[in-house]
Amino acid sequence: MPVAAIGVLDLSLITDLLIARLEQCRDNSPIWNPNDLPANPGPTFTIDITGSMPSAVRQDGNCQLSLYLFHVTPDKYQRNMPPVGPGQPPIRRQPLALDLYYLVTAYADKNYVQEQQAMSIVLRCFHENPIIHHTVILQGQNVPEEFSLTMEVESVDEMGRLWQSFTVPFRLSLVYKVSVIFIPPDAPTTPPAPKPTRYTLVADPSALPLAAAGQVVGTLRSVTYTSPTSTPAQPDQRTFDLSPATAAPGDTLILYGGGFDQPTANRVYLLLPGGGEQEVTAWKAAPALQTATRYTLTLPAGVGTPPGSTPVPGVYQLRVGSDQAQGDAQTYRSNSTPFSIAPRLDVNLDPPLLLPAAGVYTVAGAGFVAGATELLLDSVPLAEVGGAPAAGEFAVSGPGTAITFRLPAVLGPGRYGVRVRANQVEADPSWWIDLP
Repeated sequence: MPVAAIGVLDLSLITDLLIARLEQCRDNSPIWNPNDLPANPGPTFTIDITGSMPSAVRQDGNCQLSLYLFHVTPDKYQRNMPPVGPGQPPIRRQPLALDLYYLVTAYADKNYVQEQQAMSIVLRCFHENPIIHHTVILQGQNVPEEFSLTMEVESVDEMGRLWQSFTVPFRLSLVYKVSVIFIPPDAPTTPPAPKPTRYTLVADPSALPLAAAGQVVGTLRSVTYTSPTSTPAQPDQRTFDLSPATAAPGDTLILYGGGFDQPTANRVYLLLPGGGEQEVTAWKAAPALQTATRYTLTLPAGVGTPPGSTPVPGVYQLRVGSDQAQGDAQTYRSNSTPFSIAPRLDVNLDPPLLLPAAGVYTVAGAGFVAGATELLLDSVPLAEVGGAPAAGEFAVSGPGTAITFRLPAVLGPGRYGVRVRANQVEADPSWWIDLP
């Protein structure tokens, strides 16, 4: 019977993944480069990293760093999950949620310096990688998985009793918990009913206190992006709503309010962060999309001075009104409501997996502000530079239409979302990077 697309079937995959992460940290650790030289010379002695128990590698020579899975328990937060799905007995379709406990210790005979340097590498590596992302293959499907890695608090007495069971002398050691690991259940034979992905509530708008002359109550934008699991044969697009709206150059948003059919609310004004206003009535879409309670606005694709262009990213406000200087019967301004302008990332691949050229990744778009742009790979920030980027750095092109970057030297395998912020406003989900 096929298994469900969740978790892992083989716990040794978790051990091998942790060993691979430690080997990366070992080879690139700054402990080998105390003088901050341009090139990292690598380990000055041999550290063998293994998943075997400590007593099994004591006679193998070199410095032995053991990452031994010694205890498994059910995860207490998952074991009382309600049954899911119809059909067969529910226990067969519930994933087995586990916490894995690893004993980490180093042995280098009489060389305490090597032992403590090896353990220092472990501490720094696991502290900087508390969340591990990995893709496993189940039934021919790529299944993204993630789990947390935390150091457990163990007393000296508890560690002493543990070491007595190994019949070898006590050594410096740590216990790390890996959670939550799922053992996949059998796949259901009857597919469950599809879950709703979106809810819409429609009602007639209430009369607003100032709606006779025009009033705004909020902004909204529906965001649609392509998932990294998408393929041309099986497109996978996701949608969510943002209110207050966040829009990039070229995007469309909705301004809600009341009294928009009155002459006093025929114009739309943009309030700038530093004060002052700019009329942006030209942003209104086709008249058929405008109602007494809703304006549909489309931001220009270029970045520059409004209304002909979209201003640089930041937090702005919108309001409606009229102006005698423009030929209206009276001058009026409504209240204001906030919205944000974000940088735009252009995507031209399906799935949107960004690929490098000679180790350099390039993201095209608009609204990238030099000196006020942030680039993160999930939660890993990169540093902005003015010239060609090195490892862990990025640069913004002169006109703000492209970002080039290189990956950090120590970045484990997995899938990373490319996140771009400008003036603290983050762009829509757009690109991902897969690292083997």
